[in-house]
Amino acid sequence: MPHDFVIPEQVLSTAIALVRDDLKMAATVNRDYEDSFGGGRGTVVNVRTPNTLKARRRKMTQDGTAITVDTITESTIPVEMTEHVYSAVDVSDLQMRMDITDFTRQVTVPQVRGIVEDLENLVTETMQALPETLTLAYDPAKPHLTFTRARKMLRDLGLPAEGLWAAVGTEVYAELLDANAITDASQSGSTEALRNANVGRVRGFMTVENNRLADDEIIFYGRDAFTLAIRAPFPPDGAAFKASQSENGFAMTWVKDYDSTVLKDRSVFQTYAGCQSMRVKRLASDGTTSLVVPALRVLTSTDPA
Repeated sequence: MPHDFVIPEQVLSTAIALVRDDLKMAATVNRDYEDSFGGGRGTVVNVRTPNTLKARRRKMTQDGTAITVDTITESTIPVEMTEHVYSAVDVSDLQMRMDITDFTRQVTVPQVRGIVEDLENLVTETMQALPETLTLAYDPAKPHLTFTRARKMLRDLGLPAEGLWAAVGTEVYAELLDANAITDASQSGSTEALRNANVGRVRGFMTVENNRLADDEIIFYGRDAFTLAIRAPFPPDGAAFKASQSENGFAMTWVKDYDSTVLKDRSVFQTYAGCQSMRVKRLASDGTTSLVVPALRVLTSTDPA
């Protein structure tokens, strides 16, 4: 029977829910999204960063004297949208009438999961672009000691104790298991998808296994160390079925139209994405601020000596 029940908004809501459930690495970083481009120029968007203020202090005997008034200035960091991530498939009338009984399961799910995989690759590639930190020694029999040292380095940069993450290659994760260094695996992670990706806590780091990383690779970071910026393309005016939506930390456009040259319907899911490492303000005890990248990249096979 014809699939007259395929409603663009429903298809897109289902697709975005699938994205939310399937995200692993992308779910551990800051995500900035809107329905369309805004707050920037061209393919660049400005991502807001937290303000940093130092409290003032004076002696109680100074009552009546003028106080120092600070100004809040919102900070932004430009993030370039570099990728047009999409999945396009043709579906014939015969397939729609005879083969496809569940549009979501047979068409939407494979397309959306392909997009999720590519976004996961984009986040991992951004992490791997960091320069290697050569100051951390690594002992495969005691891998948790490297985590302890990395935690101190990130805490010294001003990162809070909560919200620390470590993405590790499969060999490093195996060494952590052999050393019984992973705790609270059944309770860790913000979503069921992250738990399925093998998430545990090591020395204060939520630790996720990532088979996109090299076997000996570790990325230590805070959530704000990387931003995945998402924008939904405007749906074309000429498309028969179309929708654009932002929901649950993700933005996407779906178009279903007819290509008369091949006599087939075409289903297209698409989004614009950009991912980059971020610099955050570090507030020193004397009130001065500096910009730091709150992330470390370690290759355990590299000898720091």
